[in-house]
Amino acid sequence: MTLSLQLKQLEKDGLVAREVHGKKPPIKVVYSLTDEGRSFVSVLEAITAWGNRLALAEGEFVNSG
Repeated sequence: MTLSLQLKQLEKDGLVAREVHGKKPPIKVVYSLTDEGRSFVSVLEAITAWGNRLALAEGEFVNSG
């Protein structure tokens, strides 16, 4: 799935907001998290921490920052 399709789906799901600047090409599109999207950040952080604990046990680590 392409990035543009993923962003459209996230917008449809209410997790990101899309703001278009300009009326003719080149236009600028800015995406930002909605309140619903921000409420999911703690879930992603918990999943990252869980995955990193498992990776450390296996000798691999993914830096989240």
